[in-house]
Amino acid sequence: MAFLSEASRAEDRTLVDAEGFLSFYSQATPIDVIEASRIGSRPARRSGQRTLADLRAIPWVFSWAQSRFHITGWFGVGSALAKLKSERPDEWLHLRTSLDGMPLLRYVLANVETTLSTADEEVWALYAGMVEDVSLRERFLTILRDEFRRTSDLLTEIHGSRFEDRRQRMARSLNLRSEALRRLHRLQVGLVVRWRTLSPGTPEWEEVLLQLLVTVNAIASGLRTTG
Repeated sequence: MAFLSEASRAEDRTLVDAEGFLSFYSQATPIDVIEASRIGSRPARRSGQRTLADLRAIPWVFSWAQSRFHITGWFGVGSALAKLKSERPDEWLHLRTSLDGMPLLRYVLANVETTLSTADEEVWALYAGMVEDVSLRERFLTILRDEFRRTSDLLTEIHGSRFEDRRQRMARSLNLRSEALRRLHRLQVGLVVRWRTLSPGTPEWEEVLLQLLVTVNAIASGLRTTG
């Protein structure tokens, strides 16, 4: 557990500390909408600075959930598992054969798999399309897609079967809501693009913000979670 935790955190820091990540995050998620929503008991940022360190945990997770990246639930896990497999093969084998006897780790990996299944690469691309710098967009999308697939593949290897085969009820529920949610995401992205061109505080800006907040609420309701 300590090895996996340290390796996963190191991979996560590599992502969030990468040059340009803040720009990608700010444009590819509706974090600015959430910050303007005035729905929390405290402001989204501790002191108002435009840094990740100043951003509170709830809007951080909420914004990734709204854009269906859900990276806060899975990024770094695949790299950590791959490192365990390559550097400590005996422990990797033990994990695969004895997971049923490790309730905490089994619970953690089940939650990781849930966020993986709720993420939607088609929706990612939609939100990432708001990132103006194409090279920045593609660089981070490649990193995220590679880690997403690595994590998914290794969890399948650990369990010996795919998520869809083992957790059929949840897979069916997600599939039933998929297209309706995608329509909501397309609506939200269109509104975000328009809203970001308006002058803050103007009547039109406030009007579009209200429409955006309806989409935020609808997507959270459709997902049954804020993240």
